[in-house]
Order: sequence, then structure tokens, then C-alpha cells
Amino acid sequence: MIIKPHSRQIYHQSLEALDRRTPDFHHLKEAVRKELINTNTGIKGEREISYPLSFLPPTDYRILHNLRLPSHDSHFETDSLLMNQQFFTQIEVKNWYGTVYFDGEEQVIRVGDDGKEEGFPSPILQVKLQRDRFRLLLNNLGLPRIPLLYFVVFSFPSTILKPLYPEKPIPKEVIHANALFHKMKQLSREFKTPVIDRPTLDLVSQQLLQAHVPPDKNVMKRFGVNYSDLTRGVICINCGVAPMVRFHQKWYCGRCNHYSPDAHIAALNDYYLLVNDTISNQQAREFLAVDSHHLVRRLLANAGYKFIGYNKARVYKLELL
Repeated sequence: MIIKPHSRQIYHQSLEALDRRTPDFHHLKEAVRKELINTNTGIKGEREISYPLSFLPPTDYRILHNLRLPSHDSHFETDSLLMNQQFFTQIEVKNWYGTVYFDGEEQVIRVGDDGKEEGFPSPILQVKLQRDRFRLLLNNLGLPRIPLLYFVVFSFPSTILKPLYPEKPIPKEVIHANALFHKMKQLSREFKTPVIDRPTLDLVSQQLLQAHVPPDKNVMKRFGVNYSDLTRGVICINCGVAPMVRFHQKWYCGRCNHYSPDAHIAALNDYYLLVNDTISNQQAREFLAVDSHHLVRRLLANAGYKFIGYNKARVYKLELL
């Protein structure tokens, strides 16, 4: 049973909006684009992980994805946590392409498709630290000492895993996603005795869900992009140019001649994702690059946004449409 699903959607949509609204000449454009590419890869990796997990008996397992838990004065993250009455398993997902060389439990070296080498800290040591912090959290919850296991899972089958030195084999906890289900079955045969009962399993899963601290979704703050840096206007979905012009109840693109009756909805979605979940008529005129107060009032009303206040004090409650 999935208690907490994957939670990248809003962050991914916010990154897409920031990429759209950050001009190509902006000095942070490359960083935004790189993070968007990484997030797209992560979403593909989540699908690769979700498939083998779908074969686990839903009545036996409680699964929480993208869990961010408090630990002392900071937080630690677990990509996926699989819990049953016999043992808990933490999954550290790596969405890496190319060839990955393991120096035992020490450094790993990734050689990309372009032949470039990159060194990374050991993911085994990373997940071991997460396990220790998770153990402290479970102790504070008063849970019996249940076995805590872990895997480092490479999501893409095309990723080649090799030992850097023959005398230092790849740790057995490092696997590809297609082996995850079989590894979990093997563990179920090894750990047969329940440590906790099912009500306790359900209680702990809910306690962890309540303890989850969502990361800050403000992507503009994260990258240091200011509101004044954003591209204004309705963006043409056909060629990407802004602003489109409102003409005969449609938005018109002067570059590619594309017409759209409701292209402003996508622009207001961008405002919601990047700036605020409320907007005034004046703010909407500025962001949509429209002069007419009456036109913007009609667009907002016809879109069905709820509002509070009257006249100049009126603000509309945005939502993703």
C-alpha cells in the first residue's frame, strides 16, 4: 500500500515555468535548465522504480516515497521507504547514465556517454548515514528494534556497473531496478518473524507521514531569480515568443500567426507556480502585458477564479487550470 506517493509534480511544473519565464540571456538560465533536465531524469527514474514495487503485496507493505524527516537541527531524505512487519528497507535511487565504477564502499566514478569522468561520494555511505538517522527517529517513536535494510538502486538498465579494482567487488546492496522485486522476495524469506503487528505498522507509517517536512518549493528563491527578471506577457505555445496580443477575443502571435482563445490560462498558471496563489487586476495586467482593466477582469471572471474583496481591493484566488 502506497502511503505517500512520489511528490515531484509541483516542483517539476514550477521548474518548467521558471525555464519558460527566464530569458535565454539571463546568467541563471543554464542552472535552471540543468535542474529541469535532472528533474525530468528523476521522474523517469521514479517510473522505473515504481514498476517492480507494484508487484509487492499491498497488504504486507507500507510504501512512502520522497520522505524528508527531521533529524537534530536538519533533515534527511529517503527516496523510498518500504515497510513490513518483519523489516524496513530504505531505497536510495540513482538516476545515472553511462558507466559507474565502484571503489568498494568508497568513492564512485561515473563515466558519461561523452567520456567525461565525474567523482562522487559513496552512495553506500550515504544510505548508511540515513539508516543511522532513521534508527534514532524510530527509537524516539518507541518502536522495537526492527531490522533496517537498504539498497542503492540504479533506475536505468542501460547503466553499466563495474568494480574499479578486481579485489574490491561492488557491494551487494547495489542493484538495478529490475532486481528490486526479487531482492525484496529474498529478504522476505530471510526475515520471516514479525517484529511488530499490523496496527503498529499502520501507526508508524502515519507517524512518518505526519513527520514529513516538504522542501521549499519556491524555485525563484532557490535559484535567486527575481520577479523583475521574468519574461512578461502571454507566451505563444507554438513558437515560445511573448507577448501575444489580444485581438478579437483571441490571443495572436505576431511571429508565427498562431491564435488561441485561452493562452492567458497558461500564463496565470506560471504566476501561480512562481509568484503567488493570489493576484489582483493590476498585477494580472502587468504580468499578462495587457493595458485594459476591463479585459483582465473579464478574463479572470470567465476562467472561474474565486475572489475576495471589491473594486481595487479585489484579489483572485489562483489555481492550476
